[in-house]
Amino acid sequence: MSADDKAIFVAIASYADPELPRTLEDCSAMARAPESLRFGICWQRDPHRGIDVERFKADSRFRFIDRTVEESQGGPWARNLAQSLWRGEAYTLQVDSHMKFEPDWDARLIEMLETLPAEKPIITMNAPLFHYDDDGKLQRVFDMGVPTTKVSSWTEDGGWAPWFDFGTPNQQRPGRTRFVNGNFAFSRGQWNVEVPQDPDHYYWGEEFSITVRSYTWGYDLFLPTDVVAWHMLHRHAPPRRHWEHGEEVIQRRNAVALDRLRRLVYGDEGHGLGPFSLGQVRSLHDYELYAGFDFLNKRAHPDVFTGANPDPVTIRAEADWARCVTFAQAQTSGLVAPV
Repeated sequence: MSADDKAIFVAIASYADPELPRTLEDCSAMARAPESLRFGICWQRDPHRGIDVERFKADSRFRFIDRTVEESQGGPWARNLAQSLWRGEAYTLQVDSHMKFEPDWDARLIEMLETLPAEKPIITMNAPLFHYDDDGKLQRVFDMGVPTTKVSSWTEDGGWAPWFDFGTPNQQRPGRTRFVNGNFAFSRGQWNVEVPQDPDHYYWGEEFSITVRSYTWGYDLFLPTDVVAWHMLHRHAPPRRHWEHGEEVIQRRNAVALDRLRRLVYGDEGHGLGPFSLGQVRSLHDYELYAGFDFLNKRAHPDVFTGANPDPVTIRAEADWARCVTFAQAQTSGLVAPV
């Protein structure tokens, strides 16, 4: 591969996050080929609480869209803007603005991707956790391994948007996964234009929307073979988020987002949402067979609630449909921990 063939576009949406400079520095410093990285950052700044990113703006590898926190419309809106800065790089990595990286993460991810048995793979996971202890020393949680992703909530109260959580460490090689996790997703660069983030989404349901759209666009979902990135555990105050705009804004934005999710997954309008519609390569039913969902009856295969990998699909026969349960039944049987 030439240097251009290895270029990685790193998309980051950051809401007044003081950890952003450290994330950008670490991402670049830990790469084998930092010169091949290009960053697309939607920086939502607080004019009253300065965070210095000027040194990155002086580096042509870093592309910024500047907005204030008052202008922000939430995470997917910001991720959509970050994606718009893609300029044809061969690969893309979506991460949060509070991450740590392992040495040679870029070369390792490219090698993983190119050896997967899929034409359009996505490597994704709910990244394991790191934090800084009281002495400022980096601490990482190793017993999570490469965590699988399970559904820990799926109810009408949440607009039938599954809520994801850490599953057990992955044991499958290659390890398939049901969902695209927003804090870590690596694929070919074209993903930015084939499956753009829907700016009318908000938070709850965002990852599920991206998941079903990616799968129906023909993307296959895999876990990394080993950990190359870590997500920050906020031990004290949580990070600032768009939620600080108040309950009225949250309710209004969530109502729009969950209506769009209903139309995409549970209605008959999945192909009527413009660039944020389902893809044409696979059907939504294909995703149900792969992941183990019965959307009409709001049931799912037990593996959905434990995080066991699709192998290579979840629903293979009528007996697998018969094993599907509602979320309430999953709680009663102990598949899901009680709230």
